[in-house]
This record gives sequence, C-alpha cells and structure tokens, in this order.
Amino acid sequence: MRIPALLFIITLLGTGTMLPAQDFYRISADFSVKSQGDSLGNLTMGRLFYDENIGQLIYDIRFPQEQTWVFSDSSIFRYQSDSLLEATVGASVADFSLFHLALNNDLRHYGLKGSIYDLEGVEKEGDLVISTWRPPGPLSSTLGKVLISSKANRLYGIVFFNAEEEVLRKQFFRKYQNINGLEFPTELIDIFFLDEGKQYQKTNYSQIRVNETDHPEHYRFSAPQ
Repeated sequence: MRIPALLFIITLLGTGTMLPAQDFYRISADFSVKSQGDSLGNLTMGRLFYDENIGQLIYDIRFPQEQTWVFSDSSIFRYQSDSLLEATVGASVADFSLFHLALNNDLRHYGLKGSIYDLEGVEKEGDLVISTWRPPGPLSSTLGKVLISSKANRLYGIVFFNAEEEVLRKQFFRKYQNINGLEFPTELIDIFFLDEGKQYQKTNYSQIRVNETDHPEHYRFSAPQ
C-alpha cells in the first residue's frame, strides 16, 4: 500500500464517559486494513504508536512487507530497513488523527469544534444526533459541508461533501472498547465515492494500550544515519 492510501486509514477524526483528557497522552494498537477485494495484496497489518507530546505517529508494518511509516509535523516518511523509500510533505496528520482526537476527548465532534468549520445546526433522527458543519464563506467554494452523527453519546458516522454538495466519503465507527477509561472504536468502515465507483475499506484495531510506560523507544523514531 502506498503512502497516499495510508492517509485514508489515519482517519481525521463520540466518546462516552472518559477520564479527563489530560490523563491520556499515549496510545498503541495492532491494526489491520482491508481494502475492497479478497486478495492478500489488499491487506496491511502491523502496530502503531502515538505519543502526543512527541508528535510522531509511527506505523510499524509487518505485512505484506516490513516497513516503518512515520508521520511527523507535515512530513511523511517511509522506511524499509535503514533505507528511506519515500518522503512527502502535506498537511499535518498526527494532530488530526483518530488517536490524537481520542486522547483529547475531541472524537465525538471529529475535531471540528474550534476549527474553521461552523456548526450550522443539530437535529435528531431516531437514536442518532446529527450535526451539520460548514466551512466559512471564503472557503465554501472549495470545501463542502460535513455531517456528523453520534449514537449513545459516541461518534457513529461522518459524511464528507464537496463544494457541489456531492458525497465524497462516508465513515462509520463501530465496536467501541473502554481502555482504562478511554473509549475507542475498534472497527472503522470507509466508503469512498470515486469517479470509477464506490470503494470500501475496513480497519480494525486490537491489543490497544493507553499510557504505556514500557518500551518508550517505540514512540520516537530517529532516522537511520
């Protein structure tokens, strides 16, 4: 899987009863990402590490081949053994990832509260509470609205639109687990609406650890010399 595809599994990210957000600063988990289709070529597995004080989101890939993917500030690095395979620059990913938002109790509103987006309205449909967020006027010609639904006080789904009100992507957050007071969705379903049709992706997380004190070296990546 190439680096651009990884941007889809690091979801820009509600939560139920949690300890104060400042109590959480570090998270690690095993992950598997299965793209549309049944071949093993569409499967990526490994373990991830994130410490918000360090600011690096590290993916230790174990399958289909051993690699290390590092998201630091606005840079993305892909290593195999001691060799740098690829480096790209883009938007800061770690600060808007599912993991950062969960640690800071910002998951239910997907980090949009306090962002450039404005809350337009809230409505209830059955057991879902749906909020509509829109970009400010100057950006409305390039960015579309975002719909966020919560169920039982947890983030349930997100729908992204383009400026023409066309659906770009849907996400669903399922199978929450409580890890030492931190509630975290262990299954994410992504649906991408592309010119060639819909594409599906499922991400699963397991063996989640919060505020791990063992192996601090896993949370900081130093480039090979």
